Amino acid sequence: MIHPILNLRSYLSSAGLSYLLHRPFRTRCKNLRESCKMHISTTKTLLAGALALSFALVTTQAFAECDEGQENMVGKAIAAAASAKIAPVVPTQTKQMINLETCDTAGANVTSEFKFNVIGSDGLYWATGTAKISGGKVADMKFSGLSPNLAAASTKAGVKLAAN
Repeated sequence: MIHPILNLRSYLSSAGLSYLLHRPFRTRCKNLRESCKMHISTTKTLLAGALALSFALVTTQAFAECDEGQENMVGKAIAAAASAKIAPVVPTQTKQMINLETCDTAGANVTSEFKFNVIGSDGLYWATGTAKISGGKVADMKFSGLSPNLAAASTKAGVKLAAN
């Protein structure tokens, strides 16, 4: 993404206002009367307002944060999918906990970064990753990190869980 300040030059030149980049503001007044001061002040205010509006439009996020109901649905869906994914490696799972680091909605789809914790027969296992949820179900889930004992157990079982 191009930084908004760097993009201002191209925006002003495409809008036919490139002369604003090369010289200071000039007024039609020959001496500084009150009306000239008012003209300069109005021009600067309008330019500052246009600049603030362009920053607001450029920096708005494409995603909105999940509300509490969506977080609850997303958490349950990811926990069920993560539990099923590690079941071949950790067959006995007792307590589970999920922590959603991010939860963003874009239309009917939800994306989330998470950390899934589960207590197995040999202790605590955890996995971090990302998930895409569509229609209340996990459409895609990738583990990006595993606890050392989960990584060792997956290697021993011959099951590849994480991308790395």
